[in-house]
Amino acid sequence: MPKSYGQLVPSVARRLSAWVSISEQRAGAEASLTRPTITLSRRFGCEAFPLSECLKDLLGTRTGEVWNIYDRALLERVAEDDHLSITLLQNLGGPSRAGDAIGFLFQDHHAHNAMFRQVARHILRLAETGNAIIVGRGGAIITQKLPNCYHFRLDAPFEFRVGSISQRMEIPVAEAERMVRKSDRMRETFVEECLHASVSDLAHYHAIFNNARLTPAEMAQGIVTYVSGHWKDKTYFKAAGAP
Repeated sequence: MPKSYGQLVPSVARRLSAWVSISEQRAGAEASLTRPTITLSRRFGCEAFPLSECLKDLLGTRTGEVWNIYDRALLERVAEDDHLSITLLQNLGGPSRAGDAIGFLFQDHHAHNAMFRQVARHILRLAETGNAIIVGRGGAIITQKLPNCYHFRLDAPFEFRVGSISQRMEIPVAEAERMVRKSDRMRETFVEECLHASVSDLAHYHAIFNNARLTPAEMAQGIVTYVSGHWKDKTYFKAAGAP
C-alpha cells in the first residue's frame, strides 16, 4: 500500500512532547546562554527529514544537550491551539531579542496569512533560543538577522527527487513526477507570497548540498563540522568520539 507523505516525516506527537518538555524545563529560568540553530531548506523530494533526524542524533551526542526538529506539521499544530501556543511562547524565556526581527519581517514583507504570522513568531523565538532544527517554512529567510543561526539547503536533479519520492512513498514514477512538479511550484509560491523572497536565492545559505551525491548522514556530518568550527563557544561542541 502506498505511503502518505506524512508517514515520511518525524512524528508530530513525539516532537510536540519534546517541545513541551523543553519549554517546561526553561519556564521561569533566567535566560540561558545562546545556543546555535540550524535551518534546513530543500527542494521537494530531497531527504530533509532523514537529514534532520541524523542531525538531531549527532548534535545531541556532540553537545550533550537535547535538540528538537520543528517543521510545518509541528509548528502549525501549535499555532492552531491558542492555549498551547501562548504557553510555549512564554516558556521560551523573557522578552525576546527577536522582536526587532519580527518587526522587520512584517513591516517589509507584509505576511498575509494569520497562521503563517503565528508560525513565524514561533520560528523566531525557537531560533533565538537555540538547539533547534527548523525544516522549511522559509526559516532561513525569517531568521536571517539572528546571529546564532546557520542555514543550509538541499537540492538535487529532478530525476533523483522523483526517484526518492517514488521509492519512499511506494508510488509509481509518473505519480511521483506530478507530485514533485506541483510541490516545487507551491513551495516557491508560498515563500514568495509570504516573504517576498526566493528560497532558491543562494545568498540565504551558508552551504548547499547535492542530495544526489551525499547521504543524509554525510550531509549531517558536514553541517555539524561547519557549525562547530564557526560557533563562538569552542567548548560547546565536544570533540568527535570524546566521552
